Amino acid sequence: MKLKNIAMNQAVIQNNSNVLLPFLYGKIEQLPYEMQKEVSLFTDFLISKTTTQIIPKFGSLKGKVILSADFDASLEDFKDYM
Repeated sequence: MKLKNIAMNQAVIQNNSNVLLPFLYGKIEQLPYEMQKEVSLFTDFLISKTTTQIIPKFGSLKGKVILSADFDASLEDFKDYM
């Protein structure tokens, strides 16, 4: 993003991320430590809004898990205890 200087040290951001990140870093560095932590929490919030969670639907694993025919049969190892 390109920056165009405007009166009173303001900037208009256009498309060129090579300029945007250093610009933002410079602004964040000027903030007190507590406010920098708030910026960090806010960016975490924004990231969580952009990532979508996939909620599995009932039956979506149908045919993926196969049990053997003798699944419920007694195990030979426990024959002495039964």
